Amino acid sequence: MRVLRLQVGNSLLCFDGFGQEYQAQLTIADSRSAALQLGPLSRSVPTPAPRLVLLIALIKHRIEAVVQQATELGATHITVVNADRSQARPPRSERLENVIRHAAEQCGRVWLPELRIGEDLESAANQCECDRKLIAIPKAGVTELSNDLENTCFAIGPEGDWSPNERQLARDAGFEEVGLGPIILRSTTAAAVALSSIRQKWQWEVPRV
Repeated sequence: MRVLRLQVGNSLLCFDGFGQEYQAQLTIADSRSAALQLGPLSRSVPTPAPRLVLLIALIKHRIEAVVQQATELGATHITVVNADRSQARPPRSERLENVIRHAAEQCGRVWLPELRIGEDLESAANQCECDRKLIAIPKAGVTELSNDLENTCFAIGPEGDWSPNERQLARDAGFEEVGLGPIILRSTTAAAVALSSIRQKWQWEVPRV
């Protein structure tokens, strides 16, 4: 109502976050409230496949920006982990879920990414069931990403990067150390570069949105 200036009788689309999108009509619109009359199903989208998992260490600033960009770039799962060198407290899940919803609305996704917060790297790495598991390491050799549409997890470290112990834990869990180029990137930038590089290799075909 405030941004699009919609009025009673206008039509719009609504989604439930689980692949269903519906036609709807605005029936009440005033300064404090709005109501919709749901109509027929507009489209039903299958579960996104393959998985594209972002495993991001808790960073001091702009974790919301990382979650927003990950949603817009098609991540199917977002896991925020407490790293050895993280310098911030985990945000409230409700806060990040709200960011995800708004980002999905903006880019037209009808499936919301699955969000997990508060695990350590070892737990998150061992629970990752992706076919290919990558962990970004500054100054590591640039790795050619695969064109294959396979379940992929990409781990991005905090300010100060992963600790030596975490790097070993990741290797033990089957993660491959990769580089994102010769320039050392901030965690927020690295996450966007990693996800967009994978999506580009996949020709932006999946996950389905």
